[in-house]
Formats: sequence, C-alpha cells, structure tokens
Amino acid sequence: MGMIQTPTTPDGVVKDNSILRTLESSISDGALYQFRDPMTGDGDIDAMLAVLKPYWNAVKQVFPDAWGLPSRKSRLMHGAGIVSLSYLMDAIAEPILLERDVTTTDFVNGLRVIEPLCHWTSGEWDFGDGNVKRWNGLQNTSQDVQSLTSFLLYEYRVRSSMNS
Repeated sequence: MGMIQTPTTPDGVVKDNSILRTLESSISDGALYQFRDPMTGDGDIDAMLAVLKPYWNAVKQVFPDAWGLPSRKSRLMHGAGIVSLSYLMDAIAEPILLERDVTTTDFVNGLRVIEPLCHWTSGEWDFGDGNVKRWNGLQNTSQDVQSLTSFLLYEYRVRSSMNS
C-alpha cells in the first residue's frame, strides 16, 4: 500500500501536501539543503533519499503503534505530526551530516530522546504555559503545527544536550 494519499493512491494515509510542505522546507532551509545545487536549484535525489528513507524508517521503528494508521487514529500520520517530525529530522541530521552520512540508528537514537513525550494516539500534549491539547485535538493549523514543532525541537535539544 502506498502511504501517501494522491489522486492515484486514494487509500494513502498521509496527505501529499503535508509531504510536499516538509520536503520544500527541508530543501530550502534544512538538512536536505546541502544536496541542492545553488546554481541550478537541482537536487541530488539519491542523496536526499539517503536521509529521508532512514529517517522515516526510524519513525516507524520508534512509534510502531502510531505508524500507518489513519490520521483520525494517529496524529503522527496527520499533517501536524508529519510536518513537526520533518523539522525534527533536520535537527537530528544536520550536525551528523557535517561529519558523515546519517543512519537509521542515528535517527532512532534521536527519536528515542522525545519518544516518552509523544502522544500520537492517546493522552495529552502539554506544551507548557497552560497549552494542553488532547492527542486528537491537534489540528493541521499553523498554530498547532507551530506548538508541536516548537515543543519537539525544544525538548529534543534540551534532552539530547543533557545526554552529551
């Protein structure tokens, strides 16, 4: 089954515009930027896939209960989850890519840092300052995506620096 919902794959669980949004962001400002030719704007697709495939495989490994479900049952597969996790991909990958290729293990280790804080299928997200959302209350709005992204990035940076 194709995971991305498109006109030719209507049963996909992730909306194609969420994927396009994440790719555009990473290519213009994130981990995938370095695989772009600044003169032509063309990208090294194989190099980009060598980052994307291990990352989403790691997401599947770290959050197996939330992976592949319809967005009404898993906010990981929802636009808010996909977009926020792509920013986390950039945060995990960028420092590693300065030295070497990034691996699925690198991504699994990075995701494990924030795993206990994630409520993709049940519970509540506590973003601080009284901003608490039920897991299925997260919507694909700029405010909710920003809250989730900021929370995950902040917690990842704080917790991964504590482990260094």
